[in-house]
Amino acid sequence: MTAPIVHRYAGKFMALPYDHVNAYIVELDNSSVIVDSTIALSSARGLRAQAEALNKPIDAVMLTHGHPDHYTGLAVFEDLPRFSSQGALDFAHREDIVKAPVATMLLGDDYPAVRVFPNEIVNDGETVDFGGVEFTFTDLGPGESDSDGMWVYKHDGAAHAFVGDAIAKDCHCFFRDGHTPEWLKILDRLESQFDETTRFYIGHGEAPVGTGVIRWQRGYVEAFLSAVDHLRDRADPTSRPAQEQLIAQMKDYLPTDSTLFLLDYELDYSIGKLLEATAPH
Repeated sequence: MTAPIVHRYAGKFMALPYDHVNAYIVELDNSSVIVDSTIALSSARGLRAQAEALNKPIDAVMLTHGHPDHYTGLAVFEDLPRFSSQGALDFAHREDIVKAPVATMLLGDDYPAVRVFPNEIVNDGETVDFGGVEFTFTDLGPGESDSDGMWVYKHDGAAHAFVGDAIAKDCHCFFRDGHTPEWLKILDRLESQFDETTRFYIGHGEAPVGTGVIRWQRGYVEAFLSAVDHLRDRADPTSRPAQEQLIAQMKDYLPTDSTLFLLDYELDYSIGKLLEATAPH
């Protein structure tokens, strides 16, 4: 068997930068599989068109987690097996209830009126064979989302890991789901599990990346924890001025507006939930 070829596809985002939602086509000898599906219908159609241009059948779509910018494009893959954990599926349904009105407002007709969800459940440690390549799923638990997951295949001893939003590169991240301390544990696990030959395929930012980006991501998460802690003694730590103070501190760590929308989304809730979870007893 020849080495699988991973094609990155950058789909439309709901805020600048416009094309910033990664999905991946893994080209096999006689077929392909897709990891994540973007959010906009136009992007998901473009993703499928790129896969079909390989002139090989698409075996399946594999989901890393249940945020809308990763599952909503499944509407274009309704005829295919769609794999995820039960946790990611349940989370996607919860997200759909609260996020669909916002996404529809922002994307209009480019957001599917009827969403499609995973229809094949995969368990932690389970391996699925596509075209002679074994993809192993790891349930990472709560982290960037309520239920993060990772798909890994190995070739010539090197691991290729699709980690969704557990790792990003040079862009701001999403903390709304409130599992920041658990996220650090996921990063510790990834760093201990993989060596310098590993290639990570991430949800936002240029890819693939090596293990060094885990240290960057850990620093970003720790910067957020520190920034929230600095708000603890403010009279109103969730006010907009407090949020702007936090954003300024995060931009000291990463001086860019890239995906700042993710950091700023319901930031008052993120701050309040973390302060509550880390309050001294």
